[in-house]
Amino acid sequence: MLRIRHVLDARGITMKRCAELLCISQKALYNKIVGKTDFMYSEVKKLSTLFPEYNIDFLLTEEPAERG
Repeated sequence: MLRIRHVLDARGITMKRCAELLCISQKALYNKIVGKTDFMYSEVKKLSTLFPEYNIDFLLTEEPAERG
């Protein structure tokens, strides 16, 4: 799962709201976050505007697996 999911959770932004901001469906956003499909350039630009404090490469990188 991409790090953007953690950032959304930390900010209290729902998947529904994020999908609305990106002008895509919730299912499309889910597929992008789990790596089934890629983000389009226009979506990446919107993400960088929504989260200017984060490097886009950071947001779109897989979260490291938790060690248990």
